[in-house]
Amino acid sequence: MKRGALDIRLAPDGAALTLLTERAVWSEPTRALFVADLHLGKAAAFRAAGAPAPYGASEETLGRLGALADGFGAERLIVLGDFVHAALTDGLAESLRAWRRARAALDCLVVIGNHDRRAGRLYADCGFAPIDDPTLVDGVACRHVPLEADALDPGPPTLAGHVHPVARISGRGRDSLRLPCFVIDGRQIVLPAFGEFTGGWLVRPEEGRRIVLVAPDRLIEWPGSAAPSRA
Repeated sequence: MKRGALDIRLAPDGAALTLLTERAVWSEPTRALFVADLHLGKAAAFRAAGAPAPYGASEETLGRLGALADGFGAERLIVLGDFVHAALTDGLAESLRAWRRARAALDCLVVIGNHDRRAGRLYADCGFAPIDDPTLVDGVACRHVPLEADALDPGPPTLAGHVHPVARISGRGRDSLRLPCFVIDGRQIVLPAFGEFTGGWLVRPEEGRRIVLVAPDRLIEWPGSAAPSRA
């Protein structure tokens, strides 16, 4: 599949991880796909509480996830927490079961995030295996809540989610644009939210930090361009 991507090596002796414009990380050696913060069912939970929210967000998110896993021929999917937003509705549970039936050979792991604790029967009935936060998977520490800066080194390469990082890019005048981004601090990559209906935490450049913006068709190192993306 042709897409914007950027290879990142978190340690001199570590395998390269590939950042994707689809707001995911791919590990070619282990055929593993990493995503974070889908928040499936969030829009329905908002509507149930009387708040306006779009229809079809969870279906769109699951469709993108399936296309991505299928396109790469992934053998393992690791969700870095907040796979769901609230207790499952019957409709969402059936959508998840159908998604798994279509990919029965795919090993699906979910790091337990703060919202996943509300999932109820998700793991028992829908084919997604819960794992602790953190869990070491093929040499990568998979967690939901990112490590603080003073806890990053030494340690294994770490992938995390939870904060839904975005960056604000200013243009001429008062124009500005918010883009999802990957945040790389030492051995840790914080992934942008994969879900369609999520908020965002505004990140800023700091010494030693790399911010990789996610544009529709490319990845952009910001500020500057220390390593160009490949198509």
